[in-house]
Amino acid sequence: MIAWLVAGQGAEHAGMGLELARSYPPAAKYWERASEAASKNLLQVSELGGRSLLRTEYVQPALTAVALSAASFLRDEGVEPSLALGHSAGEIGALALSGHLGFEEAVHLSAMRGRAMAAAARAQPGGMAAVRGSEARLDEVLELGSRAGAIFRAGQTTADTHLVAGARAALRAAAAADRVSPLPVSGPWHSPLMQTAVAELRPLAESLIGDAGGTTTWVSNETADRGPTDAKQAVELVLSQLTRPIRLHRAIEFLLAEGTSEIVVLGPHHSLHHILKRHLDQRSTIRIHGSSSVEELRTIVRELA
Repeated sequence: MIAWLVAGQGAEHAGMGLELARSYPPAAKYWERASEAASKNLLQVSELGGRSLLRTEYVQPALTAVALSAASFLRDEGVEPSLALGHSAGEIGALALSGHLGFEEAVHLSAMRGRAMAAAARAQPGGMAAVRGSEARLDEVLELGSRAGAIFRAGQTTADTHLVAGARAALRAAAAADRVSPLPVSGPWHSPLMQTAVAELRPLAESLIGDAGGTTTWVSNETADRGPTDAKQAVELVLSQLTRPIRLHRAIEFLLAEGTSEIVVLGPHHSLHHILKRHLDQRSTIRIHGSSSVEELRTIVRELA
């Protein structure tokens, strides 16, 4: 069984997606649509890298364009997944892969998601950190941070890697603990501090997201289970993900429990490859495929089509 895992914010790097965009016309179309929605030439942003590529309102639609360009190429060559999971912002791409919305609509929704989150972060400045250790260790870090400000559970990526999000003062206090590492993000993602982004994004999400179609099943970041095919339920999960913890660890475990033997990472794959390897230490028969270059995509076609 093939599963596609769509990369989210934090995986980006300079030059991502350029090779395919210059050689595969559908990819160029998705980048053009993403750039229109973001009011920025995102191919140029990717080419130059630097601070602009780290801006939430630019990097989210750019990552979606990269992922869906690769997905379109693979589908054109006969590679079709059974399951699609998105990491955080990658959930919009996973929804598109399951037929809840079109690819061009997905890059537009990603741009508006990034814009809404950036505005919410300006109103409620903060960030995120990773906490290595047990649930008890996480509770200690949250208690320490809460003495200085608002701090929340924001998710889990591996069995012993948890995420927290909150105000800057709270994160600074939490960072005094061992095995707490600040993350290079510009806002308190997946926390109640993003509530204004939900209200801003809701009308567009409701207008674009429809009932699922096709043979690929969406796996929800939040429930770590098969996502609903119903449009209204899908909208609620996509929006609530902005303010609630992501359950990437359990979602990956769900993919494996369903019998996944091949995982294709759509988009920059370095960070997700590291997370996946933590899950696959005892599962040597499961393969991870990157899709960051045309050669990698052709290799996937040779092996999986």
